[in-house]
Amino acid sequence: MASTVETGTDSVALVAVYRRILTWLGIGTALGACVELAMLRHWHDAGQLVPWAVLAVLLAAAAAWLVRRSVATARIMQGTAIVAVLGSAFGVYEHIGANLAAGPLSGRYSAVWDSMSAVSQLWAAATGSVGASPVLAPGMVGLAGVLLWLAAFRWVPVRQVPQESH
Repeated sequence: MASTVETGTDSVALVAVYRRILTWLGIGTALGACVELAMLRHWHDAGQLVPWAVLAVLLAAAAAWLVRRSVATARIMQGTAIVAVLGSAFGVYEHIGANLAAGPLSGRYSAVWDSMSAVSQLWAAATGSVGASPVLAPGMVGLAGVLLWLAAFRWVPVRQVPQESH
């Protein structure tokens, strides 16, 4: 019968695999967000360039983490990941705001917009029923940030133990 008891070495190896998976998922999500931004032609004014800058810095930090794992690259990646999550939250806020502003101009809602409750207006704006700004698109940036932050969570360099000479 095979043993199901996990050894410390198995745990360390498994955590390293999970860190690699989280790193590559974060990079893939960030690259997917770049593709989404490009398909939406999200570059017409300075405000639309912000997610591009956040993603560029996040991807650079992830690349540094892949090339050389150190306490510095781990902290840099986690710091940029936090910025990405905060930027993502701001993007969701901005997109909902843009959709709310479009409410009175909407063919579907223009006649009833002013009589709708604030909650109903917010729901319509957040779900994409009104306005052209995709609310979940900025969330991809935040997801990439969370995945990359988790990849470096509690990471410490492996200490080399001097071998005993026989």
